[in-house]
Amino acid sequence: MVESQSGRAQALLKNVTLRQLRAFQAVARHLHFGKAARELDLTAPAVSIQIRELEAQIGMPLFERHGHGKSLSLTVTGEFLLGYTHKIFSTLKEAKGAISQFRNAEAGQIAVGMAPTAKYIVPLFLGRFHALHPQLQVHLVESRGDELQHRLQTGELDLAVMSRPPRPLAAYAEAFAEYPMGFVVAATHALAASPAVPREMLPQLHFLVREPGSASRAAFDAFQRSSRLDLAQVGEVPSNEVIKQAALAGLGVGFLNLHTVGLERRTGQLCVLEVEGTPLTGQWFLLRTPMRPLTPAAESLRQFILQQGQDLLAAHVDQPALQRAGTAGAAATVCSGGVTSSAR
Repeated sequence: MVESQSGRAQALLKNVTLRQLRAFQAVARHLHFGKAARELDLTAPAVSIQIRELEAQIGMPLFERHGHGKSLSLTVTGEFLLGYTHKIFSTLKEAKGAISQFRNAEAGQIAVGMAPTAKYIVPLFLGRFHALHPQLQVHLVESRGDELQHRLQTGELDLAVMSRPPRPLAAYAEAFAEYPMGFVVAATHALAASPAVPREMLPQLHFLVREPGSASRAAFDAFQRSSRLDLAQVGEVPSNEVIKQAALAGLGVGFLNLHTVGLERRTGQLCVLEVEGTPLTGQWFLLRTPMRPLTPAAESLRQFILQQGQDLLAAHVDQPALQRAGTAGAAATVCSGGVTSSAR
């Protein structure tokens, strides 16, 4: 009897594959077969088969299915296996990085996460870095701050860029550059031609701002308090892209991180209003986990961003937007109040 139990224990995970564990990790992350399938570039039935085969080998369910399988939750066994799955892929990633060091110090892979707001600046950094290190491969992931921090902890990401680190913070966060925040309107807006907008006029306007918890919303609320203004006409908008489109459509005055409107400023579509007390400034942060050392490739990228990030933004995002806004044609010349310099 003892020998039989021992034999079953040894055979329990004997035939488990990395493909099955990747599918399990993705489904556990999304709690949805369809979303996991899109992440893995597979079909939902193919992912479902991988999970069923894994459950058959373990002999216990990993997920509770609710509502004919449309809703999922991890079982106790699933929660237990998920922790070990993270360790497996983290260890494999470390091994791959270590091996690549011996093969070629300039080879390897880097996984970089970025919050939605950071997608306007991270490609600039990676493009310049890739020109210096063409053999390095960079995998880019966009997600919320708390999810990025979780992926740093599990080893799925090496670095992450965001404007507001999550709380509680379980990572090293290094500030590497400042960004300006201000008010923007469409070039056709009546205020676009104003050299300056008195703060006393602001309560009459309708504003488009991000939801509570975002960096720009915190700055907007702080601006109200410091200016002793009650800006009651506020519409909450779920993303910077929607704020930009709504402002372009004439639905109000947007308040956001001005690094997100570089293209619209260069083409003269959006103008930055000159308002006393603006631009406000925030900081970009580079996050990494304290749980493991960075690979040489990831450390090289970290040093590059810390040392050159501010200068790259000043040269390719801030100043071009200001200079070209005045030369982009008739649509841009109305932005007489839009030449607001960003703080360094």
